[in-house]
Amino acid sequence: MDVVVSDDHGGFVSAVQKAFQVTTWQRCQAHFQRNVHDRLPKNLKSEGTDQVKAILHAPDLTVARTLLQSFLDAYQEKAPS
Repeated sequence: MDVVVSDDHGGFVSAVQKAFQVTTWQRCQAHFQRNVHDRLPKNLKSEGTDQVKAILHAPDLTVARTLLQSFLDAYQEKAPS
């Protein structure tokens, strides 16, 4: 299976999907981490970024989903964007 990894630029993602129909697109983890970091309030940036890293480095899907739910529960009111 071929995979294209990039930031979430809509035009690029659309072009990949049209030109390489059997290719999977995946969002770049570094760009994703930066996007989350940029949206967190200053006092939550370090803690929140560490939690996102833990999700991305989880040993399996079950742990990743559990960590994701914990992150969402902790930050949905503090940093809704």
